[in-house]
Amino acid sequence: MRCLVMGATGHLGSRLVPELLAAGHDVAVLVRDSAQATRFPTQVMVHVGDATDPHAVRESLTGNELVYFLVHSLDRADFADVDRGAALVLAAAAEDAGVRQVVYVGGPRPGSASPSPHLASRAEVGDVVTAGRVPALVLRASMVIGEGSASFELLRSSAKLTPWVPVPSWMHNTSRPVAVADVVHYLLAAAELPEPVDGTFDVPGPEQLSYLELVQRCARVLGLPVRLPVPTPVWSHKVAAQVAGLVTPTPAAVAEPLFASLDQDLTADGPPVTDVLPPPPGGVTSIDNAIRAATAPEPEKSGGEVFTEERTVLTEASPEDVWRTVTTLGGKNGWHTIPLVWTVRGAIDHLAGGIGLYRGRAPQVGEGDVVDFWTVVHRDDAARRLVLRADMKMPGHTLLDMRVDRDGGRTRYRQKITFTADGLLGQLYWWAQKPLHDLVFATMARGIVHEAAKA
Repeated sequence: MRCLVMGATGHLGSRLVPELLAAGHDVAVLVRDSAQATRFPTQVMVHVGDATDPHAVRESLTGNELVYFLVHSLDRADFADVDRGAALVLAAAAEDAGVRQVVYVGGPRPGSASPSPHLASRAEVGDVVTAGRVPALVLRASMVIGEGSASFELLRSSAKLTPWVPVPSWMHNTSRPVAVADVVHYLLAAAELPEPVDGTFDVPGPEQLSYLELVQRCARVLGLPVRLPVPTPVWSHKVAAQVAGLVTPTPAAVAEPLFASLDQDLTADGPPVTDVLPPPPGGVTSIDNAIRAATAPEPEKSGGEVFTEERTVLTEASPEDVWRTVTTLGGKNGWHTIPLVWTVRGAIDHLAGGIGLYRGRAPQVGEGDVVDFWTVVHRDDAARRLVLRADMKMPGHTLLDMRVDRDGGRTRYRQKITFTADGLLGQLYWWAQKPLHDLVFATMARGIVHEAAKA
């Protein structure tokens, strides 16, 4: 089957693409940014364009029999307009391109006369694609439990942030969360349908749980004590979202419509997906196992909330000169940032019983070698990538990832800081030091390319 995945970089699409390839399907994707092309294996046909651009969509659909519409623009204030426009473009272009089947993942249809904008938008997009002439299979799921799902990341943060949890009335409304692995299973199974299917089907999880019960379940799976519920009558969606934007990786603009969707019970009252697609092998994933899979520790993410800060600097210096500057950082060469700032930080660390700053460095450093208060955890000269781990005392773990590549005729230096917080103290540390952190590392990025340009 020749398949196009729209929304291939999202938490569903990024999991679906490798599964489709492993099953032997031909896969194409439509992405907004050409830089995202490197995220996919070479056998994936990458089209660059916006989902609301009729020309780009028509071009990407050419030759494909099945299209997965996994687009969701929740990070934009006008997400409902954008998603509606993209659905209308797809419905028209799919017919012109001779597409056999459209598959869309939406949310439960709201039973309220005044549904949240998020749920109303999901339902509207489902209506648009099913109104088209190409058969559309709409899968309705509430919270998808999986790393990268904005709703799940909010849940995990609520469970881990503090020993207590604010409980407004909407925390008692219920839904049927489903494991991301199960949703991907049904998406993959849709590519094996002998005939196109036109209709809307529910993808329910195994239990109907309130959001408060989900927070407690998540805490239990993570090995945390029961969270103390604190009745909070004035804890509005906006207040909750603003707090989430400050202390979790989820922006407030994304959190608010998700919280608003908790204003009513989300039930699975339509035909089940198993009417048209086979169930997962071994049955539906339990809530506990879904949370366990979504929170499995990874080398760069174990310990708590993950905060990242990225910056890119373009320069006329050659990639070789920039890479040479990166790989000679530290020791007597310094770090090309604000003078004395890391000396002071090292002195503070030394007084706290840490390693301090000046451990020196070897002329040529490789994995496991020391560079002042960092340790090299990865070096790839072919890809021009160097990853360092900070060894100073702090309530969390910090990685500094530096890469050098080309951007047209210029050299691009990319710098990414990943901080994994140890609980609430780690999060407070991140926000307290962030203003100075941003200044120091921005200066360092510019200093590195300036030093390289002098070569």
